[in-house]
Amino acid sequence: MRKRIQNVLAMLSPRFDWERHWEKEDALGIEDEFRKCVRVFSLTDEGDYHNCGSYKGENTPKELYRLFYLLEPKVVDFSNMYRGDLFAFVSTDERFLVKVSLFEYELGLYFFAPEETIDKTDAVCVPSAWPGADNRIRCTDPVGVAFFEMVQKIVQHEYEVYPVGEFRV
Repeated sequence: MRKRIQNVLAMLSPRFDWERHWEKEDALGIEDEFRKCVRVFSLTDEGDYHNCGSYKGENTPKELYRLFYLLEPKVVDFSNMYRGDLFAFVSTDERFLVKVSLFEYELGLYFFAPEETIDKTDAVCVPSAWPGADNRIRCTDPVGVAFFEMVQKIVQHEYEVYPVGEFRV
């Protein structure tokens, strides 16, 4: 999984060599490579995850559409659009969880990890209800840190959804 995450992060870099990449026989685009790193997760199966950071969306309509496009969740809970969880997804090894939420009608991504991978020292981070108020990601696992970084960058990246109509989001 670590290699796939690193591949996605590299692909999101403006310096990525796409010509060389597409010469590979098994080359995948960003979308497909990302989909191999995650899977949609039921909010009722939360397990033993602990909050370790968050991200506040910069452009809710576009970033939310990007997540719908990339993940195609079967169930989205719009029962509380002021403050509520829409759906969740996890890393393929199910160690890291992301809740896709709305906070005061704006996109918020909340990051969760196993308790043993979270830095709990005093003044490391101030957990807060609103996304992005955390000082930083408190996950100490390098794969988890890369996973959460990938998630933040993937929602900020523009995709060509329908090439024929030049629809980009």
